[in-house]
Amino acid sequence: MRHNRAFAIAAWIALAAAAVTTLAALAVVATAVSGLSGRTELPQRISLIPGTDLIDLSYQPSWEVSAYADICPRIDLDVDPTNLDCENAHFHHLETQREGYVVIPDDVRAVGVLFEGRMYFETDPGWNPLIASLYAMTALSLLIVAFLLTQLWLLLRAASQGEPFTDRVVRRLRIIGATLIAWEFVEPFLWLFLSPKAWDYHLATYSDVNNLELGSMEPGMELTPIAFGILLLLLAEVFKRGVRLEHEQRLTV
Repeated sequence: MRHNRAFAIAAWIALAAAAVTTLAALAVVATAVSGLSGRTELPQRISLIPGTDLIDLSYQPSWEVSAYADICPRIDLDVDPTNLDCENAHFHHLETQREGYVVIPDDVRAVGVLFEGRMYFETDPGWNPLIASLYAMTALSLLIVAFLLTQLWLLLRAASQGEPFTDRVVRRLRIIGATLIAWEFVEPFLWLFLSPKAWDYHLATYSDVNNLELGSMEPGMELTPIAFGILLLLLAEVFKRGVRLEHEQRLTV
C-alpha cells in the first residue's frame, strides 16, 4: 500500500507539472499573438495566474552566440588593452615585469578562450518573422514537455493501481521513448526554417568581442535524450515480457 501511495503522489505531481507547462505554453502563445499583432510590447512578463504574482514566467527571445579569441602571449603596458588583437587575459601564479612588458611564465600558459552565451532580442510591436519563430519553437517545446509529463502521469497512475505489468504501462513507456527520440530529429529540421540565418539575419558587431557568431542554424542532436529514449524502449520490452509471464501465471493458476 505504501508503494501504491507513493506512485499516486508522484502521479499527481506529474499531472500538476503537465498542467503548469501547458499553461506556460498557452501564455507564451498569447503573448506572442498580442505582441506580433501590435497590441502590446515584446517581450513582457507573463502571469500564469492573472492578477497575481504566484506563478510568473519571464521569457525573452534569444539565440546562442559564441566567439573565440587568442590569448595575448605578453601584454604591452603602454598599449590600450581595447586595441589589442587578442584577449588580455592570463592564467598564472607569478608575473615578472621586463622592459615595459608583463611576461607570463611558460609552465602553464593560456592560448585561447571561447566565449559562449545568449543574445536577447527586442522588437517594436508588430509582425516579425524571427520573433514569431522563436516564440513558436518555445511554445512547441513546452507542449512536448507537457505531453511527456501527461504520459508519465498515466504511467504512474497505472502503477499506483497495483498493476505495474500491464499493456498500458508498456504503451506509455513506448510513447515516451519514441517521443524523446523523434523530437531530437524533428527539432533541428524545424530550425532550418525558423532560425535567424534562415530569415537572412546576419550578425554584425562593433565591440571589443571579435568574431562573435550566431549559433548554428540547425542545432545538433543531443545524444543523451536519444540514449534515454532507447533505454525506455528497451525497458518497455522488458515490461512486455513481464506482462506475458504474469498472464501465463494467471492462466496456470
